[in-house]
Amino acid sequence: MIIVRILGGLGNQMFQYAYARALSLNGYDVQLDISKFKKYKLHGGYQLDKYKIDLKPAKPLSVFLGKVGLKPTKKEESLLFNSDFKTLKGNEYVKGYFQTEKYFKEIRETLLNEFIIKQKLSSQTQEMEQQILTSKNSCSLHIRRGDYISDEKANKVHGTCNLDYYKKAIQIINKKYSNTTFFIFSDDISWTQENLKVEKAVFVDVKSIPHEDLYLMSVCKNNITANSSFSWWGAWLNKNQHKTVISPKNWFVEKENEVACENWMQL
Repeated sequence: MIIVRILGGLGNQMFQYAYARALSLNGYDVQLDISKFKKYKLHGGYQLDKYKIDLKPAKPLSVFLGKVGLKPTKKEESLLFNSDFKTLKGNEYVKGYFQTEKYFKEIRETLLNEFIIKQKLSSQTQEMEQQILTSKNSCSLHIRRGDYISDEKANKVHGTCNLDYYKKAIQIINKKYSNTTFFIFSDDISWTQENLKVEKAVFVDVKSIPHEDLYLMSVCKNNITANSSFSWWGAWLNKNQHKTVISPKNWFVEKENEVACENWMQL
């Protein structure tokens, strides 16, 4: 059995699950280690149970064997795709973030069917969904601040997308699509309203939970992401075959990575 550790916010959890699910569809027996969420409460804690996922949590004994070293541990050493993680022996405890679609691109249809929210959407989210769907052209725009600003360590690793990035992205979308409404998501919506001036903007300030915000991003026709796995998934789950996705070229301050998809526009 392979056990894949799940850790981080919703976006990271989805990357790890997508990697694990690809392994399972390649014939491996795969389960998830979600034990870290007993203490890890950031970003809403464990969120994958909101979706129609297929893989099950590993039993405590199996997780224990992995953690004490009785099961070989395989740890991701960089953010670049490593094909070795696709061909395992079948008895590993795996740690990593797997932040590139190269680990799971071939199972896109499976993931689209499993990353569906199980429960009914809140009334506020349903209202916003209708507003998005009835717009002539809609584009989500995500500004990630939160711990990227308040946590010095996180800021050194991730940095933040500056306002010039968003202004250029907005200009590109407006040039390609007429009458676009920008649906703006942020964990600091008041700062965003004060600092980002956009014509035809809807600031999504509903008291929803992470998976509902991510869903709303995915039903927009086009997407402007932050350097955030959260809006990455909002864009990736967008089923519009003619979508334009704009993402930052520098996803991390220094670390080499392959996070942005090859068919996305990078600024």
